[in-house]
Amino acid sequence: MKIKNAAAIAVIALASLTACGEASEPAAPSEAAAPTPASSTAPAQNIQAPETNDLMAEASPEGARAFLHHVFELKSYNQRTGETEQLLATLDGAEAATEEAEALAARYEDGGWVLGGQPKVKQIIVTTPADEVAEDVEVDALITVNPDAYTSFDESGEVQETRPFDPAGTIYSARVVYSDGAWKATYLEETPDAEIPAE
Repeated sequence: MKIKNAAAIAVIALASLTACGEASEPAAPSEAAAPTPASSTAPAQNIQAPETNDLMAEASPEGARAFLHHVFELKSYNQRTGETEQLLATLDGAEAATEEAEALAARYEDGGWVLGGQPKVKQIIVTTPADEVAEDVEVDALITVNPDAYTSFDESGEVQETRPFDPAGTIYSARVVYSDGAWKATYLEETPDAEIPAE
């Protein structure tokens, strides 16, 4: 009788341990919600921040281009979400870019949003000679950009501003510096009349 009882207890204990093991297994990670683009009735949702590029760690023309491409990805993210932290972290005295980012953040904080307008980079031309690009050196660049058509809305959904798509695009001028292991933009502003150097 004692043997049967011991066997029964062992079975119960084993079942309990098995149940505990099942309960303690981590649940399958839930998939991130799919991103939803903005519309005329609602802002974008679940937009992921852009990732950095390994080339950005180089004090070289390639590093400057990779950094500036990332800055424009962050500008697009700022337009779609109002988030400014990562974009502002790349700027150091670039007043026009800072003011634009903060204005977009204020629009979202007030309940408004932006549809379109993302700046699509066509070309980044580092105009500082390649052999002069080094740490703590100011590096100049021109960026040709094709922004999407742009519409901004207030919290009630009323249109505040519109800009049509311009196939000619525009040009930004930039000045960037690599220091203490990272690039910063000290100047970044739309300069549509800037001349692209001949190849």
